Amino acid sequence: MKLALPGTLASLAIGGLLVIGSAAPTFAAQPSPLAPEVTAGSGAGACSAQRTAAKDNSAAHLQALGDCEINRRLVTITTLQDHVSNPNGLTDGDRSTLQGLLTADTTGLTALKSKIDGEDDVTTLRADIGTIVTDYRIYLLMVPMTAEVISADNEAAAVGRLTTVAGKLQDRIDAASGDTSQAQTDLDNMTASLGQVNTSTLAGISAQLLALTPAGYNGGTAGPVLKADHTTLQGFRTSLNAARADAVACRAALRAL
Repeated sequence: MKLALPGTLASLAIGGLLVIGSAAPTFAAQPSPLAPEVTAGSGAGACSAQRTAAKDNSAAHLQALGDCEINRRLVTITTLQDHVSNPNGLTDGDRSTLQGLLTADTTGLTALKSKIDGEDDVTTLRADIGTIVTDYRIYLLMVPMTAEVISADNEAAAVGRLTTVAGKLQDRIDAASGDTSQAQTDLDNMTASLGQVNTSTLAGISAQLLALTPAGYNGGTAGPVLKADHTTLQGFRTSLNAARADAVACRAALRAL
C-alpha cells in the first residue's frame, strides 16, 4: 500500500516560468501566464520548448504552450484513470467518485484546449492558459488525492483482514498443546499494533480527500489536508506492517510446537 503512485504518477513540474527580457521586435516578453505548480518528481522539463518560444508573447506560441500543458495533463489523467479502474482495494463508492472527478477534468481541459486553439487575443489567451493550473490542479491535487484515497481504502481493508487473522490465531493458540507463550506474545503484539490504527479516523479520510477542490487548494485549505492525511496514512501503514510481521511470527511459533 503505497501512498505515491508509481512511474508517471509522480507529481510533475511545470518549472520556473518567469520570462523577463528585452522586447522583441513585435512582441514584448512577459511573465508566463502559468502559475508555478512545481513538486518533486518528473515533469520539470515538460513543454520547455513551448515555454521558451512563448517568451515572445505571440498568440501562436501561447497557443502551443497551452496545448502542450493541457495534453500532458490529459496523459496524466489517463494514467490515473487506469489505476482507479484496476483492482486496487478501492471501495466502489470511492472508485466511482474518483472516476467522476477525472472525467470532469478531462472534459474541462478538452474544452479549454478548443477555446485556446480558437483564440487570437493575447490577453484572453494568457488568462485562459492560467486556468490550466488554477482550475484543475492535476499535479498538486488530483495525483496525491488519488494515491491517498487508494491507500486509505487499502488500509481500511487490511484492518479487517488482520483482525480476522488475529481471531483465528487466538483460536489456534487456545486449541494448541505445549508452551504457547511465544505465540501468545506475538499475537498480543499484533493486537497492540492493530490498536494503533484509529479506524474512525481512517474511515473518514477518503471522504475528506474527495471533497477537496482546486479552489480550496488555491485558497490554501486543501494542501494542509493532503499533507496531514499523508502523514496519518504513513503512520497507520507502519502499524499495519508491524501487525503483519507479528502475525507471521505467531504462525511460526505455532508451527514450532
